[in-house]
Amino acid sequence: MTKSKKKRTVQAASKWVTTDEEERALRRERAAEEPMRVRPLSSSRAELFQDYAVSRTDVPDALPYTVELRSLGEPVNSCTCPDFRKNFLGTCKHVERVLASVRRPKRNEPAVSPKAELFMTREPYVPLLRIGAGVPSDAARKLAKQVDTQGRLRRTDAAGLAALIGTCEAVAGRVSQEVRDFLTELETREQLERVKAAFREQIIEAEGAAPFLKLPLYPYQIDGMLHLAFTGRAMLADEMGLGKTVQAVAAAAVMREIMGVKRVLVVAPASLKAEWEEQVRTFTALPQEVLFGARHERLLRYRHTPAFFLIANYEQVVRDWREINAVFQPELVILDEAQRIKNWRTRTAQNLKRLEARFAFVLTGTPLENRIDEVYSLTEFIDPSLFGSLFRFNRRFYRFGADGKMAGLKNLGELHEAVGRIMLRRRKDDVEEQLPERVDNTYFVEMTPEQTVRYKEYEETVARLCHVAKQRPLRPEEMERLQNALACMRMCCDSCYILDKEVRDAPKLDELEKVLDDLWAADPQRKVLVFSEWVRMLELAAERLKKRKIGFALHVGKLPQQMRRKEIVRFKENADCRVFLSSESGGVGLNLQTASVVVNLDLPWNPAKLEQRIARSWRKHQKNRVNVINLVSQDTIEHRMLGTLKFKQGLADAVLDARGDAAAFEQENARGAFMARLAEVMDTALQVPVAGGQKRVLEIPADQRLGALLQSENPGVGLCLARYGGDADQVQAVLAVGRPEAADALRGQVEKTHGVALPPDRVVVVTPETRALLLRLAEMGFITLRQDAAKRIFDTGAGEPPPSPDLVRRCGRAREILDVAKRQMRMAGVLAEGCFGDEADKAAREAVCRAAGTLILFAADVPADKVTYPMTEAWVTAVKADAEVDREQVAVLQTAHFGLAAEPKTFIEKAQGFVGYCEDVLEKRQMGGGRIIHFNKS
Repeated sequence: MTKSKKKRTVQAASKWVTTDEEERALRRERAAEEPMRVRPLSSSRAELFQDYAVSRTDVPDALPYTVELRSLGEPVNSCTCPDFRKNFLGTCKHVERVLASVRRPKRNEPAVSPKAELFMTREPYVPLLRIGAGVPSDAARKLAKQVDTQGRLRRTDAAGLAALIGTCEAVAGRVSQEVRDFLTELETREQLERVKAAFREQIIEAEGAAPFLKLPLYPYQIDGMLHLAFTGRAMLADEMGLGKTVQAVAAAAVMREIMGVKRVLVVAPASLKAEWEEQVRTFTALPQEVLFGARHERLLRYRHTPAFFLIANYEQVVRDWREINAVFQPELVILDEAQRIKNWRTRTAQNLKRLEARFAFVLTGTPLENRIDEVYSLTEFIDPSLFGSLFRFNRRFYRFGADGKMAGLKNLGELHEAVGRIMLRRRKDDVEEQLPERVDNTYFVEMTPEQTVRYKEYEETVARLCHVAKQRPLRPEEMERLQNALACMRMCCDSCYILDKEVRDAPKLDELEKVLDDLWAADPQRKVLVFSEWVRMLELAAERLKKRKIGFALHVGKLPQQMRRKEIVRFKENADCRVFLSSESGGVGLNLQTASVVVNLDLPWNPAKLEQRIARSWRKHQKNRVNVINLVSQDTIEHRMLGTLKFKQGLADAVLDARGDAAAFEQENARGAFMARLAEVMDTALQVPVAGGQKRVLEIPADQRLGALLQSENPGVGLCLARYGGDADQVQAVLAVGRPEAADALRGQVEKTHGVALPPDRVVVVTPETRALLLRLAEMGFITLRQDAAKRIFDTGAGEPPPSPDLVRRCGRAREILDVAKRQMRMAGVLAEGCFGDEADKAAREAVCRAAGTLILFAADVPADKVTYPMTEAWVTAVKADAEVDREQVAVLQTAHFGLAAEPKTFIEKAQGFVGYCEDVLEKRQMGGGRIIHFNKS
């Protein structure tokens, strides 16, 4: 009986749509199964309707939740747990556990509280008064005067609620803590509305200027600043280019002035941290710090930073959220490019939502790209009670078929209205009078015969698979082949060079050169952004620009962050640098309004990504007309993608901006219409070719070529496995053990040996620690590892990456340098003991300058054999710029190199510590990845 009940509940909970009763049953089941302790909080333990503390008994130091019990049968009880606050069921597992644990009422004892009870209802979220049977009649009359017949406030302002709380307490009623919190929030909100009105009037009169801002704001930016600052927890979803960063910085400054906010955590993609630093410096004089370094260094900064703005990237916060809550304790959290948390299933989204802060800003230009539950995830970070639990959101806004599967959308107007309570969104055409003109053009380009032949080969593969998909669902391996073939079709549209370096023809680049000639014939100073999804296409473009002696900057993900930043600065400040070549890494967050032309060498699948590219130029402070030029290969998948991009943009318009026809997306066959558009892109009308063509036979199998390449040019992996499809050379995915940063290089080697450019998520490099964990979990029976699922391509035997030859050389050179430095320190010690203070000081300074060569070897891009003594000032600067080097040790090096004054005895001690620090650095490098690097000390 118990087993069947459990099975039914789990099945109900796993469906897309459930009923309230199924959800309540699930919570009753959890209450019965999980080990919990219930403890009454009133001094009168015999009192039934009181507050109870409920805590887990299987979790050490588990914090209790408080349950307020008012009824044994009605859903009017309360709990302080997160689930209760957003499920709108009036119950949770803690309430159900209390109901199961308390004594049953005695004969003639009521099943509801006899007191006056003031608590919050869930839907709508308002205070409600219930006058129990035990309340004296005169007290009941006083209470009744302040509420309507349903028990709700007649005066809904803070003063009205405060008066009701006072009356309720005077007649010995119980006031829920949630009501008191609501009163505080209401009073704060009313006060802020008054301040907001006065503040807005002042700043508009000052034409956007404020004493705490260095530069004035546009009128629409004033509204955005006030929306964020005075809503407190809010979303700013302006289209790209309208200055969301500036509005958030200004709003934080307002909150510092008016609300006393002292600590702000900015969470942004790593590539945008420098951009935030620049914007904060440009618009305010507030202290800031960009978070760098290893975990132990970050933990120190959380405790000791004096900054108002602490700027971190998502990966750091995902790992450090506990310490951030406990130590840094931000009062305001700003998420930039918050689409990183739109998938509520990801670890990033889950950990970011554990951040504890009174205020929160969510900044995104694309709150919806593909699915409406992306909006749900973003709003959950701001206000979990806005839509409640996910099951309630699904029930309200998705249409489900008889089989329980999603069949369409509904109530999009209501969704737009609900999101509008916390979201402010302006599109460029809303504030067009403050923005420069933008002109979009699409140029169609014919492919070469070689491109066409290769394109048709992949198109035939797609046609076959689409034909199969009409008969039955594709298997996972078939879907992977379809995705790979589609990607290769798109690559061929750009240039065969992406797949085969022997073929260098690229009609799109021919067209690009014509476009540049036309642009510069009219205005030689115009700067141009050129985007492509494929790095090899950008490399080919770079070669052509070099031949024509045209200055350009390159911004791709494989470049180090500091190098990318230098490229951005060079493009902005150097008049001769007129072209900015960028992959998708430059499509988000960068301000490149010095350019007034955007050329897309290819089209992304997602319209939001296309707009992100364009917004790098078409944004505030742009004084010139912006030309957007899309280069599209004629009669190809790119040509057909144009309609699909418009469809996806239409869905975002309906939900976010209430534009277009929402009903068109709420039809029963909306899913079918979407699939039809995908079919148009895949071009399933193609005839399926008849099998029988000759396959090209390779002399050496692709897996052996890859193994040989890893043996000679290993990017940092010790074990490499590959999964193949039916075709022996049709690689589907690659898994390696080694250094995760080797993934890009490994992907390039797979492309070189197999002729297929796998998507980045199909080439994964895990650390040896992760592999060990997986093996341990397999031994314990939690997971199953299929030994026959992949082919072993390369294996060092240890499963760990071999050290690179360059690293071995650098470690050997570092050991030579340290041996000399240690001898110098021993000499300094002997001189100091003999009371030769000046000579000892000189020897210690020389030892420091010599030992610093170890840091140069790992901090600067200098050949190992070029690091010699004496060191140059540029090398000192390089050590100082390396965020991994301890700041105290940098000070010791500067004292030694520049001859700064220091007490000899103290400095010798610091010099000894510096040499030891350098030796620690070397040991860490030698132990990189867990493998000791051995070298000949002779």
